[in-house]
Amino acid sequence: MPHKYKAIIFDLDGTLVDSLGDFHHAARVMLNSIGHAPIPAEVVKTFIGNGQEMFIARCLVHVGANLTAQQLIDATKVFEQAYDEADGQYSRLFDGVEALIQFFKADGAKVGLCTNRPVARAHKILASYGIAEYFDEIAGFETTEKPKPAPDPILHCLKQFQCAPSQALFVGDSDVDAEAADKAGVEFAFHTQGFGSLKSQPCQILIDHYTKIDFLPTKEEAQP
Repeated sequence: MPHKYKAIIFDLDGTLVDSLGDFHHAARVMLNSIGHAPIPAEVVKTFIGNGQEMFIARCLVHVGANLTAQQLIDATKVFEQAYDEADGQYSRLFDGVEALIQFFKADGAKVGLCTNRPVARAHKILASYGIAEYFDEIAGFETTEKPKPAPDPILHCLKQFQCAPSQALFVGDSDVDAEAADKAGVEFAFHTQGFGSLKSQPCQILIDHYTKIDFLPTKEEAQP
């Protein structure tokens, strides 16, 4: 089924990877190190989406932790070590992700990643699932001056792809992703099985399962 997009850009957590288990594990280890009880996974889920610093801050606020600057540095190191040591054992690719990306690549589309994680960590995650080679560009937290929800990381990918916003699709799982897509002028597909919610931002496509690709507009349907 030919589709109308020349570039497909994905968010990472909650979009390609169900990484809630790793986040929950690392948060539990961090909170235990400062004498606090763990947070339920369903609550942790709502903290994901704005980068590591914001995730840790939300966890600490939730338990009422008041840390000094040095204690925060130490807690962050504990979190990072726990996450690295987990090494994806509590995470998984969402069903159908690899086949969907292969479908796009076979049709000649550029494939990008736009995440609020650092590039090296994002690449490591993709590589651990054997899909890093499919990505033509990875835009991480440090790639542009402003991360999502600013449009800059998406626009960075489009510049690398020499692709107009009207020819691109961004797939994400939150209002942060939707806002970035809207500001970048690209269509947005919301992954309903992810971590976030879509409250007020525009959305052109809803994706319940990647194993079904009938959510993609065809080239014929895209004609005026």
